[in-house]
Amino acid sequence: MPARKWNSETTSPWDVRSTHRPVGATANLRDLGGTPTADGRTITPGRVYRAEALVTRGANPLCTPWEPDHTEAYRALGVRTVIDLRSKGEMDRAASAWPEATGAACVLLPIEEGGEGDTNYVQEIRTGARTSFTAADMAEYYALTLRRRGPEFGGALRILADPARTPVLVHCAAGKDRTGLLVALLLEALGVPREVVVADYALTGVLRPNRVQAYAHLFEGVDLDAIALLFDSPATAMDEALASLDAEFGSVTGFLAAQCDVTPHHVDALRAGLLSPS
Repeated sequence: MPARKWNSETTSPWDVRSTHRPVGATANLRDLGGTPTADGRTITPGRVYRAEALVTRGANPLCTPWEPDHTEAYRALGVRTVIDLRSKGEMDRAASAWPEATGAACVLLPIEEGGEGDTNYVQEIRTGARTSFTAADMAEYYALTLRRRGPEFGGALRILADPARTPVLVHCAAGKDRTGLLVALLLEALGVPREVVVADYALTGVLRPNRVQAYAHLFEGVDLDAIALLFDSPATAMDEALASLDAEFGSVTGFLAAQCDVTPHHVDALRAGLLSPS
């Protein structure tokens, strides 16, 4: 299946902005509840959250600080399990505060490819080896990460399929790339239409706009406009990455079975545990 031709007029038939649940200083915390499937069902509210990293104030000035004054609101999310997808280096520099904030257990599934401001792309730009970053570059990065990290994505999806572990909150650094990929795989497994899957991913660019400015100090003498997409969430990138799975594996669920050890049994469990009746 070829990638959809996305442009400024391409929209989702459902308003993904309704999932936004800001707590404290968070910008990208969302409850996927209400997201529709193609067969008329919806994701049950309060079952799956996606977010950016939350860290102790001062641990990493580029991450959202944990604000203990909002503990009641964090706990009200009802989270049982936090999945941290950041690299080991990111975790070592600033441990996730989401487990303490929510009172949840934490599962570490480090995906080394990625990390906002902490990728090989950043080094390539800083050394002049790369002078721009495009949506096609992002799609290539996503396709590579999906194929390299099937075990990690599969482990996360099997946790989400276990009713004893939900509600689950998943995060990486910005809640954009690694979280975006995992959530896209989940939504596809649940039967959410592709245009909604892509719109959910692209919402990060609305909730966390112009993030390149936060990293401007790393790129002295670099044209920030030429690399801004590295810190954004262009819809075409996710659409093309998922289309590449369709082309190679027949479908995203085919990829899940072949590369992530997510069987039809797991998919059935995800749908039984996370979807409300039509």
